[in-house]
Amino acid sequence: MSSVSPSLLNYESTGFVPSQLEVSQLPEDRPVDAQLVDSQLASGIRTLRFPSQLETYYQEDTASDRLKLMINSGLLVCLMFNWMLVSDWLLIPDQFELALRLRLFIYTPVTLVGLFVLTRIQSPSLREVLLIVHGSGAAFISIALCVASSDPYATPYVVSLSSIVMFTNSVMRMRFYQAAVLDAIILGLYVCAAFLIQDAPYELIIPGGLLLVSTIAFTLYGAYRQEQDTRINWLLHLRERLLLKDLEATNQALHDASRSDMLTDVANRRHFDEHIRALWDAALEDGREISLLMIDVDHFKAYNDRYGHPTGDACLKEVAAALKRRLRRPGDLIARFGGEEFIAVLDGTPLKTAAGAAERVRKGIEGLNLLHATSSTHAVVTASIGVASARPADGTMSIQQLISAADDALYKAKQAGRNRVHTHGMTELEAA
Repeated sequence: MSSVSPSLLNYESTGFVPSQLEVSQLPEDRPVDAQLVDSQLASGIRTLRFPSQLETYYQEDTASDRLKLMINSGLLVCLMFNWMLVSDWLLIPDQFELALRLRLFIYTPVTLVGLFVLTRIQSPSLREVLLIVHGSGAAFISIALCVASSDPYATPYVVSLSSIVMFTNSVMRMRFYQAAVLDAIILGLYVCAAFLIQDAPYELIIPGGLLLVSTIAFTLYGAYRQEQDTRINWLLHLRERLLLKDLEATNQALHDASRSDMLTDVANRRHFDEHIRALWDAALEDGREISLLMIDVDHFKAYNDRYGHPTGDACLKEVAAALKRRLRRPGDLIARFGGEEFIAVLDGTPLKTAAGAAERVRKGIEGLNLLHATSSTHAVVTASIGVASARPADGTMSIQQLISAADDALYKAKQAGRNRVHTHGMTELEAA
């Protein structure tokens, strides 16, 4: 099988009905290689086995659906296995009392307890092994009844093993390799019965054996194709989840890029506008303050002219990094406002606290010690900062008025000689 068409497969026919496609279903601690999935699809899964890591994920991912199928089949087998008491009564009446004890009072309770135990077993592989034990027990009971009976119909009744093969391979949908093991056990029990039943007519034993072998061959082939389709279906589902995950990551990257300044790796103007609007709306409800820091790199045009634009870009990156190091609270946002100008939003921060934060930022930028030979303010790169604050619930300021107030404070900081902080509406004594 070189290629697989999703339209050729049906989830319900394979016994694997995946839940809604959710990217979160992919295990973070077990990364799945999309190329590996594609190569497995191309191979057609002839061996019914994935590479180790993928096989473990497959077993875990399908375990819930397999368990439901096992429980439903187990309840059905309790009904059908006891229904065979009618055949016992008609064909081996001398062993009907034993059949009643074995089927109704031993096998059925053991099966129900086993179903409960299955829900407590975490290993999918161990659950499959228990199915072999369960099927072998049913076959052994049928053989034991026939061997113990002296009725002439006991020999043809051995063929009832075929019904167990059909049930386990088709209805219970055992995994192919486990089904092959169980079928080999059942065939072995049939051979034993042929030797143990007294005066067994071989004209009945041989055709019965051929019927059993044919049933095993046909149902095993069906089990093989069924499991192959189930695995291919699961791979198609997995590949779709991987594609969705890649698409989500790409969309997230595009979303982040649309809200981030590519040079300085801080928020861009669009992100700033969205962020402050969200904070403003929240502050209208709870009455908290919002403060802005308008930050401008002093004499940056002269810096660019003296050192060149690549060095100017590197300077802006270092300034942005310094801002991020000093303004790290969850509600804070740093954005590039334009050119060499940055703006910081401090959520729930009163004016005096914001002024203190601005002074730390100013010192941090000066502490970068980036040489600025053409600056009339300082021998290194510095910044001027304007600070303004508002309580949206008071209704005295709008967002634009708060931005204008911070910009006005920045203008006054520049007028006062640069490399300083000016706070809107606060005297120098109050700021200190």
